[in-house]
This record gives sequence, structure tokens and C-alpha cells, in this order.
Amino acid sequence: MSKSSRLPLLRESLEPWCAAGVTGALRVLDPPGGVVYVVDGRIAYAETPVASGVERLLTASGRLPADAWRAAVTAGRAQHRIGPELVDAGLVTQAELESLGVIALHDAAFFLFDLVVSAHFEHRARHPVGHLRTLDLRSVCQEVDRRKRLLADAWPDAAIDTAAVLPQRRLRSQCVALTALQWEVVANADRRRSPIDLARLLGRDTFTVMLEVRRMARTGLVEPGRPGGSAAAESVATVRAKAAADMTTTALPIVQSARHARPEPAPDPPEQPAPPAGESFPHVPLPRRAIRQEPAPHPELAGMPDFRVSEQILTRLIAGLGAL
Repeated sequence: MSKSSRLPLLRESLEPWCAAGVTGALRVLDPPGGVVYVVDGRIAYAETPVASGVERLLTASGRLPADAWRAAVTAGRAQHRIGPELVDAGLVTQAELESLGVIALHDAAFFLFDLVVSAHFEHRARHPVGHLRTLDLRSVCQEVDRRKRLLADAWPDAAIDTAAVLPQRRLRSQCVALTALQWEVVANADRRRSPIDLARLLGRDTFTVMLEVRRMARTGLVEPGRPGGSAAAESVATVRAKAAADMTTTALPIVQSARHARPEPAPDPPEQPAPPAGESFPHVPLPRRAIRQEPAPHPELAGMPDFRVSEQILTRLIAGLGAL
């Protein structure tokens, strides 16, 4: 596929619809699938099978009984009032519902916004949950980029996101400190579930679970196992592999042309004229580094003890911290 016929990124496909201030839904037609909802040109919600939506954040986490969610769906789905039904019943507050909507939106956007996929826009389509907090497209894109940087800094190999989480059988230190989420991940890792699977099981947003797993891998608490484990994890792995293959195919002609290009020989340096007979060039001494002079102590500080830490003490402190 030529560069001119390349499909746009999903974030690029959203730009004209947001600029026009329309209301509708941009549906992803290729794997892993998903929908981005737009209200008056602002991002209202996003969902994909590989990220936890509002339903799983409420029910799988134990915050809301599954029966209560199903009752709200039955009563309010047709009128796009699932959220208001929960609020009117006193099961959640409007602020909590909007917060979970933003969490689910960012989680799905992380997986969708940089995909090169076919998409179709449906005018006036709305999400059944109802009114949630809307965000500017630019701010959502900035959050997606920030999350990618955090994941890369924590652990560079993205394959760990779709591989089974394997807790280390033997640790290098005597004491280990885990966050509450890290403990949930380790306790529920069955050597088959990937971070994506664990997020859905625990009712957590997928990005946070992936980040904590990468951090634990960096500290030697877990290691990646075999890839796959679920349809969601395999879908993400397939999409990432396809994106990497497309980038390699696009860059290959450039690499080959650079490899077979014949470099131009460097021009010969001009010859220096030889000194006349009996003459020699004057001797020029090489520059020497100036000796750094220690500044004189301030008069008010004269007589005070020197509190500077020696290099030997710093070395011992670093060694002690590394043994913890």
C-alpha cells in the first residue's frame, strides 16, 4: 500500500467529525473492534473488547451487583438512560459515574487511537449509558501519548502485555513491598492470564494493570510467560504484529537503497607547502588545562566543620540501598 493510499489513524479519522461539532459514533470495522462516541464535537465515550468499560469497572470490581446493572440496562437502554437509572436508584453518584466514564474512555482510546483501521461514522448514535463527561480530542490524544511513554519507561518490551503473568518462584531480596493492585495481580495470576485478562477479571482499567505488571517485571517479581491466553490478548498481539510488519515493509526500500548506494570518495586534503631549506616552523606549545582554584571560604563560614560526604561513604550508602 502506497503512502498516499494508507488508511489514516483512528485519531486522524476523528478530527473532521470533532471539528464539525457533530454527534455520532465512529465504529472500528477491523480487529480488535470498538466504538468512539462524539457529542457536539467532543469525545463522550469509547469502548473496545480489550479494555474494561463502565459495566466491568462497576460489576467485576464488586462495586455494584451484576443484577443491579442488568436491571438498569433493562429499564434505560432504549432511552440511553442506564447511568441515570443507577443514579436515581442511589446505587452510584453522578460524579462516580462520570469518573468511571473518563477512565473507560482513556482505557479504550489507548488501544484504538493509533490503529490504522477502517471505520464508519454513524450520525446521531449515542451510548446507552447516557450523558457522561465529554473531553476534547486533543486532551485525549495527549493522554494516550503520555500512557505510551509511561509503559515504555517501565518496561520496553510490549509483548509482556499479551503474555501470561508468571510470578517469580524465588526472589532476590528478603522483603518485598507490593501495592494493593500488584497484590491482586500476583494473587490471581494462574500462569495463563495476561495483564489484559487480569484487568477484565478484577474490574480494573487495562492500562493500569499493564503498567503495574511492567513495573513488577523490572523489579524481578514477575516474568512474561507464553503469549495468548484469551481472544482479547491474542487480538491485541495480532494488531501490534501487523502494525510492526507494516512499518518494516514501508522502511525496507529506504534501507536497501542506502545499503547499495555507492558513497562518494572524500576529496584529498590539500598539500601543505614544505618549509624552505634551513627554516622550520615556530614551536607552538600545546594548550594546558588551567588548574582549578578552590574558592576562598566565606568569612562567616570560617571555622565551621566540613559536612561534605566522602566518596567512600556514598559508595557504601548506594551498596546498602541496592541490597534492600
